[in-house]
Amino acid sequence: MPAVTSTTYNRLFNDARLTQLGDADGVTWSIAAMIVAYNQAKNMLMGLRPDAFTKVSQISLIQGSRQFLPDDGLRLFSVVRNIQSNGSIGRAIRQVAISDLDAMSPDWHAITGTTVYEYMFDERSPKHFYVYPVPPSENTVKVEIEYSAMPPDISKDDMDDFLPFDSIYDQPLIELMLYKLLSGDNQQGRNNTEHMQAALGLLGLQQEKAKTNNPANREV
Repeated sequence: MPAVTSTTYNRLFNDARLTQLGDADGVTWSIAAMIVAYNQAKNMLMGLRPDAFTKVSQISLIQGSRQFLPDDGLRLFSVVRNIQSNGSIGRAIRQVAISDLDAMSPDWHAITGTTVYEYMFDERSPKHFYVYPVPPSENTVKVEIEYSAMPPDISKDDMDDFLPFDSIYDQPLIELMLYKLLSGDNQQGRNNTEHMQAALGLLGLQQEKAKTNNPANREV
């Protein structure tokens, strides 16, 4: 996925050391400790804001009405359109309520077809969704989906790479890293819970400005 920020991991870590930890030379907080804290903070951020890192992918559907996100998927945003066998764009797919389809066609789980017309999603089970009509066999139907994905953990080899997140998440990530780094350390009046509160406040303000594109919240 193309970088959406000019922030590298080195820069993020240095910002945390300089502005918050008072450890510009990395004497107290090693690069290994910063990496562990970032990987934990990244996971926490995705739990709080699943829309912080998204993907658009073409996936081949399996046989049956129930479908699953790719292995890195956290939450479905939308099933956009069919993809033809030659790779061209196909029919758009609309979201419907599964209860409506159940009422209109109770046997819809057994109705097969090679073009998807509708999809259904329940936010209580964010890693799978249903399609109608049902693919008759595996790899006979391909669709394009938008979904929230978990960025991979990083290592020392990634320090000069760009973060996968937009730059608006730099400060929340730093606050979440500090929350993990300072857990159990109250020296010099440092309180890790303040960093968690700061992160939640920043993410809350962002949430008001950019509502999560959750398909379960759309009108259907």
